[in-house]
Amino acid sequence: METWQRFASSPPGQRFQERYQRKRKHPRGGLARCGAVCAGIVLTLAGIFFLVVPGPGIPILALGLALIAQESRVTARFLDRAELRVRGWLKRLRR
Repeated sequence: METWQRFASSPPGQRFQERYQRKRKHPRGGLARCGAVCAGIVLTLAGIFFLVVPGPGIPILALGLALIAQESRVTARFLDRAELRVRGWLKRLRR
């Protein structure tokens, strides 16, 4: 619960990079890191599959990418930029 609150309180556009940095300060074993990345890849692929067929594609895809972003600075930066773009699109749609 505390992890989610810290993540949610981070400013948009920096959330995933801050989460990545927090994970670097408290390193886990190689097996745990590998497990998180593998689970992220599987969920990302499942999300892509569910974008084509009926199912919850976007949430599954987002969860998979978030798992990968914990271990990858490049993915964390990508998700921060994507969050800002999506927020901009939603803001325009609301007008």
